[in-house]
Amino acid sequence: MIRVYFVFEDPFDDEEVNLSYVDVPTPDPTEALRRVAEAAKSGRLWRNLYPDDNVRPYLLIGSKMAYLDISLLTGEWNEHTTLVT
Repeated sequence: MIRVYFVFEDPFDDEEVNLSYVDVPTPDPTEALRRVAEAAKSGRLWRNLYPDDNVRPYLLIGSKMAYLDISLLTGEWNEHTTLVT
């Protein structure tokens, strides 16, 4: 399981950017980053993070992503933070 941290433009935030993360069920960090970028582009990432927000005026800043392998961190994973595929 790879946790991907990312920054996105958020017009509702005072700073106009926001930091968040999502867990991706893969052992491959490159694949995890690709999936997050694809999910952001399709809108799936925003539906995953904000299920009640139909507008989703957010924009992923692709150069501001990082990852952490949380496979061995027991209790760290949560189904609410997992990217729905």
